Amino acid sequence: MTPATPHGSPLGFHSYDPGIGAGSLLFWGTPYPVGSAEVDIDGGTAELHVHNVCSVFDVFKVPNSFDPTHALGIFSAVINSMKIEWSGVTRSVLGFSDATNKFRGDFFECSATIAVSATTPKDTGHGFHFESDPATTRTNFAQFGTEHNGVFFS
Repeated sequence: MTPATPHGSPLGFHSYDPGIGAGSLLFWGTPYPVGSAEVDIDGGTAELHVHNVCSVFDVFKVPNSFDPTHALGIFSAVINSMKIEWSGVTRSVLGFSDATNKFRGDFFECSATIAVSATTPKDTGHGFHFESDPATTRTNFAQFGTEHNGVFFS
């Protein structure tokens, strides 16, 4: 693995995401292997652990992700590893239902810690590597829960 770039990237902040699905309303979503997540509703915790997610792009800044021309560029990248842990439930919204939009669920607001390692390969001309420090993670909002939508609404 390439060592993290000291003092950040000369390109500024980076934004890694799987992009927007062509012809769909799905954005920033990618499948993860079965068993990557654990949820304990009664215990008020959830975890996601993934490795080598290759279906992401380094788009440098979030607005560039939404721009169909990607004026700042877009490069294949890898999420080497990502671990998110949700805990410390501060508010529960149980039995939320919106029949018009066919969406219902139970949701738990909490805090989260995130550890992520991502790399933009050297062959892109950048070779940037990012490594987060979960001890300094600050979340403004975190939530996990269960939901049923669309054909699964009933």
